[in-house]
Amino acid sequence: MDKREHFLLHLYDELWRSIDRVEGGLWRFIGLYVSIIGIHWFASKGEIDKSLAAYLTILASFWGINIAINAGKWFERNRMMIINIEKQFLKIDDLGKIMPASYHKRNPRKLFTLLDRIHILVFSAAIVFSVWFYWSHLWSTSATIVFTLLVIIGGIVGTGYHWYLAVKELTEFIEGTKKVDES
Repeated sequence: MDKREHFLLHLYDELWRSIDRVEGGLWRFIGLYVSIIGIHWFASKGEIDKSLAAYLTILASFWGINIAINAGKWFERNRMMIINIEKQFLKIDDLGKIMPASYHKRNPRKLFTLLDRIHILVFSAAIVFSVWFYWSHLWSTSATIVFTLLVIIGGIVGTGYHWYLAVKELTEFIEGTKKVDES
């Protein structure tokens, strides 16, 4: 095995480890998130302010959505790099025998895997639940109304921009990796 082949095989292994690390980070965050949701129990007992419980849940939910966006981007990026490495070693007729031919399509399947989409839906539902459940506390004064709107609008704008950048980065990556097929 020459140096290039050794490098590519090592890179191949590292890309899979990177996917595992990013996905594991999302699961670790979910563990933290469950403890944040536990704050609602303390709020129901009157031990902490209900608005604080809502704000923490809303902020953590937007954080979780952004972690899922990042995990989806890294998964697709690494998947495309893995495909390009496999093309260096596999023959064209190996597609369909060793791995499904659909796996080697260049376009990202969408930015998110099914699991990432489920995470985003759960985090979004937690935002809606927090606003609905603590409505009377979040909308009690002018200051809490303004702060609540700033938190929600800031979260939506920031998350939307992060999603836009992730899609843009993947699109540029796809265009850049098309050269692999031409060489």
